[in-house]
Amino acid sequence: MKQLFKYFLNLGATGFGGPLMLIQQMRIHYVTDSKQMTAEEFDQAFTLIKAMPGPIAFQMAVFLGNKFHKFFGALVAGLALLLPSFLMMLILGYFYSALVNISIINPILEGFLFSVSAVILISLKSLIINNYKAILFIPLVLLNMFLCWKRVLPEPILIIGFGLLTVLVNQKVKRLRLISAAFLLVNWPTVYELFKICLVSGAVVFGTGLALIPVLKTNLVDIHNWLSLKEFTDGVIFGQMSPGPVTITGAFLGYRIAGLIGSIAAVCGIFMMPFLHMVTWFPYAVKWLSRQKWINDFLVGATAAVVGSILVTIILMNLESYNKIIFWVLFLASFIVLILRPKTSIVLVIFFSGLISLLSFTALNAI
Repeated sequence: MKQLFKYFLNLGATGFGGPLMLIQQMRIHYVTDSKQMTAEEFDQAFTLIKAMPGPIAFQMAVFLGNKFHKFFGALVAGLALLLPSFLMMLILGYFYSALVNISIINPILEGFLFSVSAVILISLKSLIINNYKAILFIPLVLLNMFLCWKRVLPEPILIIGFGLLTVLVNQKVKRLRLISAAFLLVNWPTVYELFKICLVSGAVVFGTGLALIPVLKTNLVDIHNWLSLKEFTDGVIFGQMSPGPVTITGAFLGYRIAGLIGSIAAVCGIFMMPFLHMVTWFPYAVKWLSRQKWINDFLVGATAAVVGSILVTIILMNLESYNKIIFWVLFLASFIVLILRPKTSIVLVIFFSGLISLLSFTALNAI
């Protein structure tokens, strides 16, 4: 158990590069180095976890902890993976107000944002490559972008709905019932409301941790007005720069809304249901799920909705910057670098983007 804690703590502290990079590191450790699992066992579990709502890297860690050390192993693996980036988000949340009042910080953060937008776009690459050949995929992406832009329905409903729609079309299901539960609107304290939003998001949002970003933006910025768009986008930047799962962004956002308790509530909400899935029914359902033909169809529709939602969020995050030359320079440069050299450190790309933005800001003011 001690070795398990040390391994996932180290992975959480050094695992820059997003969820797929974290999972690749786990695969190397469990399959190649320690040979505790076969490649087939690992890949089968990973494929099915992708069909689950919630952050895939966190769920993979919990699944592995539970497989080899039962419930407490799952708890240790999940907490150790999150701890380093959680503490980083708390520190950034605490000093954020002071930082944004320093004149040089805003152009740096703006440069970070331009680069992070390219990083997020690159992160969609695997989702698109794995699904673009499906006939419905591209039309569903475009339809979901329109629906998200017009705010016709909440993102979780669109994601699940598009997944079920694809199952309905491809499998020709004759009867399909959707059972929805509505929460009674009462005057709950902010912390509880925040926890509920994060809990629901973590429970129903498919398509890696990035899929939570548009859902959280809609709730925290657009609906409740707890955060400004700038605070939210800065939180996304910090999450992308941190090691571990990118959804640790929730720790920063929760801190800005309700302090330490808000940070804990947001993180617990996001990761609670994915954790429970991995330690209860999911290990027993792996074999059954792997035989279900409709899983792939569901993933095509759900992934299309995820891609559409994230694309709209990227557009909205940069809405005030499209008339700036520096935006296009940094965004395209970051995108090209990550496409041509995918192993390039994301943190270095974001850092240099911020540095170039600062130098550009300083040069313009000097003129």
